[in-house]
Amino acid sequence: MNGAEKIKERILSDAKKLHNKIVDDAKAQAQSIIAAAEKEAFQNISLMTEQARQEAILIKERYQASESMEDRKNILKVRQECINEVFDAALKNLSEMPADKYEQFIQAMLLDVARNEPGTIAFNEKDKGRLGQRFISSLNEKLKTKGQSAKLSMAEDSLISSGGFILRYGDMEINCTLEVILNMKRPALESEVAKILFNEE
Repeated sequence: MNGAEKIKERILSDAKKLHNKIVDDAKAQAQSIIAAAEKEAFQNISLMTEQARQEAILIKERYQASESMEDRKNILKVRQECINEVFDAALKNLSEMPADKYEQFIQAMLLDVARNEPGTIAFNEKDKGRLGQRFISSLNEKLKTKGQSAKLSMAEDSLISSGGFILRYGDMEINCTLEVILNMKRPALESEVAKILFNEE
């Protein structure tokens, strides 16, 4: 193994170790995304500890110092993997938030998007169990207080999703599954997440 290969191997090895540490921190602290999720726009994300920031700086320094396009490509790949892990952890934590908070979260979205006409709400199997008909009845009561006379009912089919719902009015669907919501917010959030992870200006 020549000198260049040894340097490359060391850089990739260090990047992998840093990636693993950052991912562990991201998973441990992704719970903080929930608070921002409940504010709908995820505007005030606080994901990482100072330790994660300092470790991310090392990746940034190696990226800036590297003259090899292949090394840069690999480091960029590690960066993207870190960001992906944060969003994966956010999705998992959103779907596993405490039952009362999750119910409030889903109810707030439904009250916001529901129309004054009969419709059906499709949930995944887990949410059918933890929300159930009681939730539908409570939701219809709240819609009634908003002046909406039309009622919503639970769809017979079940979604394949981490959570959230699809609201159906005839052939029209309003997709508010957690995956769709997070993917819609992701373009605006990625740069903010990268700033936090890698201490970027």
